[in-house]
Amino acid sequence: MNGNVSTPKLIGGIGAILLILTITPHFGAIAGLAGIVLIFISLNMFSKIFNDPQIFKNALISFIITIIGGFLAIFTVGAIFFSLFTMVRSHPHSSHIFSHIGIGTALVLTVLYILLIVSAHYLKTSFYLLSSYTGVNLYKTGGLLYFIGTILMIVVLGVLVNLVAWVLIAVAFFTTPEEIKSEA
Repeated sequence: MNGNVSTPKLIGGIGAILLILTITPHFGAIAGLAGIVLIFISLNMFSKIFNDPQIFKNALISFIITIIGGFLAIFTVGAIFFSLFTMVRSHPHSSHIFSHIGIGTALVLTVLYILLIVSAHYLKTSFYLLSSYTGVNLYKTGGLLYFIGTILMIVVLGVLVNLVAWVLIAVAFFTTPEEIKSEA
């Protein structure tokens, strides 16, 4: 099969650059959202070119797990504030209020951390597949670094590792050959 990948590689490269820009103030959230959308469009196009729905499906599963984690975090913050206000009103001089909230928060943060690692695994798998079809090993390296960076998020070093991963993924998109030949 021969496939021209100029459009998905350009869209993916721009998406990866926008994901790198999420660290910028004011523009970061919008850039990150646009980057995610462009990465998904690109991976969907690659899925169709290589006739392998797993490329896009793994990325989609990753995104869904991340969204579930985000809702869990928002729900937890809301529950903490609600609990704090109701407990302080009913027991204004009790010192055990904060220990109960702290245990619950630690449990939810642990679940959120595990969800993010599982999500990163699925995205890594998507980039591994893309690497095998394009022959560009930077996809594999970037996916692995993203996975490692997510694991290291607990010590904040992961943010830097994830930025490096998205730089490598952007370079991978831009260095992917225009024409991909495969023996299928």
